[in-house]
Amino acid sequence: MKPFDRVATEVLVDNPWHRYRRDRYVQTDGTIGEYYYVDMPGSAAAIPLFDDGTTVVVRVHRYLLGRDLWEFPIGGMKPGEPALDVARKELAEEAGLVASDWEPLGSFAPYKGVSNERCWFFVARGLTVVPQRLEPSERITAHRLPLAAARELVVDQEVGDGQSMAGLLLLDRWLAARGRS
Repeated sequence: MKPFDRVATEVLVDNPWHRYRRDRYVQTDGTIGEYYYVDMPGSAAAIPLFDDGTTVVVRVHRYLLGRDLWEFPIGGMKPGEPALDVARKELAEEAGLVASDWEPLGSFAPYKGVSNERCWFFVARGLTVVPQRLEPSERITAHRLPLAAARELVVDQEVGDGQSMAGLLLLDRWLAARGRS
């Protein structure tokens, strides 16, 4: 076996959203090490863009932080669920929007040392307003703002949502490739 080959894996905690695992693996010196991590299928998010340059951000109550955060619509994936399907579902449920035009912005690892999660972002255009469909565990309000104002809310809040901030970086790259800012 070579370094970083998995020798064994064990699920320590399993719930509908993620698993907590312990892997045994080969370390660079040939000994067996243990790695504990959150095993997640992934997450997906949408940045809605209207033709007039506005977007929608959502104000989400985050139970673990005990506060509301400004974010783009985002949700966790189930095993095998396509990222675009999740982004579409979350945009409708959380922001009350459906889009006819979707483009991938990219993906990143939100907590690479703690989880194997990968987060995908998409830009959504051709938007139509629909009723929000929130789950009982969610307290979310949708706010349509100019993109610059939304950016300020996401970036300048006391405790920021890292996924939404990373999504803005992916959006900036997408806009720059199209000669926009």
